[in-house]
Amino acid sequence: MSAFKFGTAINCIDGRTQQRVIDYMAQKHGVDGVDMVTFPGADGIFSSEGRAAEVELARRAVSISVERHGSKVIAVVGHHDCAGNPVDKERHYMHIRRAVEKVQSWGFAARIIGLYVNDNWQIEEVSQILLT
Repeated sequence: MSAFKFGTAINCIDGRTQQRVIDYMAQKHGVDGVDMVTFPGADGIFSSEGRAAEVELARRAVSISVERHGSKVIAVVGHHDCAGNPVDKERHYMHIRRAVEKVQSWGFAARIIGLYVNDNWQIEEVSQILLT
């Protein structure tokens, strides 16, 4: 494995969020690049019934990022004006927290963070869990 430091983001497909999340993770968590696992309304897939297949796809992708790329930080992202999960900010926060708990249950040795991209396209850190 090279000295390149990976992070992982379970993010929306919305391109408005992607570079902001990459920049935030590079600045705040010292990564050189971010493996993106994308779904429309990514934070919402963890709070919706009948989305088990998408959650499993996310888990498999995160597994590759952690196990093969050595990712030490995993972000779950929700954002303002999301077409795939069109809920208010408070509901996004709830979905992000549930998603962080679900990702924690996967047992990866990585920091799990929840991020919300607000209406000014700035990152708000919702929650953080350090796994050992």
